Amino acid sequence: MIAPRRLLLLFSGLLGLSLLGNVYAVSHFAGDRLGRAAFAELSTRRFEPDFGRLVRREILDHAGELRSAVADLRTAREHMFDLAAANPPDPEALAQATEEVRAAFTRAQSIFHESIVDAARQANRPVD
Repeated sequence: MIAPRRLLLLFSGLLGLSLLGNVYAVSHFAGDRLGRAAFAELSTRRFEPDFGRLVRREILDHAGELRSAVADLRTAREHMFDLAAANPPDPEALAQATEEVRAAFTRAQSIFHESIVDAARQANRPVD
């Protein structure tokens, strides 16, 4: 009985570290800077300048939606860590909480990725 509990604790810890690493980029870079040109600039500095401007405009056009997604991600992450801190953690509740974190992260990431694709569509429109 002790081995499964240790395994669950190890799994919870590793899962938490993995999620923390994935979520760190969005929460750190987007968290307080979301909607500001600094975040958009940082996110697009490796792009060709004209395309980067299109992407930044798309990101800023979706700033409210992205801000909401990041807030949802923070809330889901806090809930997951609260559940993981319980002694012993409830595996079912923790599984649901990690799914909510993944969904929130995917939503935030999708908004950013859709901005890049929308900018690419604009860049490829024929000039009339």
